Amino acid sequence: MSIKKVMSVILIALLIVPTLAYAEQVKVDTTQKGGVEPCLASCCIGPRVGLELNEGKEIRTAEWIGSLGQFVPYVGFLARPYMAYKMGYEPNGIKGCAASCCLGPRIGNELGERKIRTIEWLQLVPVINLYPAIAIPLEAYEGETMTEIAKKEHLRKK
Repeated sequence: MSIKKVMSVILIALLIVPTLAYAEQVKVDTTQKGGVEPCLASCCIGPRVGLELNEGKEIRTAEWIGSLGQFVPYVGFLARPYMAYKMGYEPNGIKGCAASCCLGPRIGNELGERKIRTIEWLQLVPVINLYPAIAIPLEAYEGETMTEIAKKEHLRKK
C-alpha cells in the first residue's frame, strides 16, 4: 500500500471519529419548530430529516455518516450504500433500499408506513429537481412536520 493511500485513510478516520462523537452529543431543541437547523438537515442529509426534526426526532448516526460523505471524498462512496442498507433494506427490503439510496434515508426507512411524496419523486427529474431542493428545506424552515404533511397529503399506508 502506498503512503498516499495510508495518509488518505488516516485523514478520513480523523474526520469521521470526531463527527460521530459529536453526533451522539447533539440534542435538538424540541420546544421550537422550524429555523435554520431543520432547513440545513433537509438540505444536507435528506428531505424528511428536517421535517422530523420539527417533531423532535433526532438525526441518526447513519445519517451523520451520510452527510459527511457529501463533503469527504471516498466516504460518500461508502456512506450511501451503508445508509441504504441500514435504514432501507433492514426494515423494508429491496424497495426500502432503493428508496433510501435514490431519494433519502428516511424515505426508505418509512416506506412501510408512508407513501413517497410527489415532491420527493421530483428529485429524480433533472432540472425540475431544483424545485424540491428548495421547497422541502423551506417547509422545514417554516416549522412544518412530517406528520402534518402526511395527513394533508394522505401519505399514511393502511
